[in-house]
Order: sequence, then C-alpha cells, then structure tokens
Amino acid sequence: MKTGVLVHGCHLGALNWRGIMWGNPPGEMGRIPKSVSVALQEGAALLVFGTGASEKDGKKEGEYTLDFMLDFFDKLSEFSWFEGIDLEEARSRMAEISIPECHSQNTREEMEEGARIFLEHGVEKIILVSSPTHISRCIRDALVMCHEPRFSRLRNHLYAVASDTSYLGGRVDDVVIFEPPHLSLIHIS
Repeated sequence: MKTGVLVHGCHLGALNWRGIMWGNPPGEMGRIPKSVSVALQEGAALLVFGTGASEKDGKKEGEYTLDFMLDFFDKLSEFSWFEGIDLEEARSRMAEISIPECHSQNTREEMEEGARIFLEHGVEKIILVSSPTHISRCIRDALVMCHEPRFSRLRNHLYAVASDTSYLGGRVDDVVIFEPPHLSLIHIS
C-alpha cells in the first residue's frame, strides 16, 4: 500500500512561521522535519506540501515551504531524531517525492486537494502532519471529506501525527472541541 504524507501549510505571515514549520533543535520538530521523519519511517511514495491563501516572493505556501525544506535540509542534522540518517540520500528522496499543492484556500480545501493528488498517484494511506493545536481540525476535515464518495476509500487508512511546535503562544490545552451529545438521557417519571 502506497503511503502519502500531507504537510499542512501555515500562513506565511504567521508570527513565528519558522518556529512553527521548522521547530527548535535538537528536540522540537516543526511540521517540516516531522513530515520528513514520518516520510522516511513510512517509506512514503509522496510528500505533499499544502497551501492556503498566502504567498511570499511570488510563491504559494506549498511551493515556499517545499523550497525552504530543500534549502535547509542539511540543517536537519541539528535535530536529534536525524542522528545517523544519511541526509544527502534523504534529501534526494524527498526532492523526488515532494509536490507542492497550490490551489486550496483553507484547511478543508487543502485536505481535498491533497487527497486528489494522492489518489492520482495511487496513494491509499494518508498521514497528516500539522501542529498540535491544528491537527484535531485537520483530522476532522479529513474525516468529513472521506464521507464523499470520491474520497471514501481513504477512510480506513487515514492517520495524523502532530509536530512538536504550535502557533506562537498556543498550547494543546487551548484547543476547544465541541462534540454532539452522545449520552442517552434517562427519563424517570
């Protein structure tokens, strides 16, 4: 089964973009290093860099983030996870399997565009990578998307991995999740 990793984009104007996307060596991997580590562990066939509504230097988020990864790939050696990894070989592999997604404008569309690309390339197992404060929304949007007939075959092979970095000042316990009622009310007369 072919595996694909979707690196969720981050608005290029976000405070601490580099911290969110790259992280803080040696132990806090941002979305980019975490995605590379997942792609290497899983032997991924495809690494898709998601986008959104932002651009920088004439490039969409996905293009900019992919270029950033390739430009700074040798700096992955600063993260303890990459100790003993042949970064030259890994860079070559990531360059070969990486695709920027340049059409979506929000997380839901990013999921759909990523899924479309994965299905076009025969990928059936998807691993989402985003920040701890964003991953729950990503998985919710992915599960909603999987109820559409064109994406339904992805439903049983959908996974999520959180990076170690969040939006500046954000913590996982800042995330609020509302669930529909799921307990039966007992009526006593």
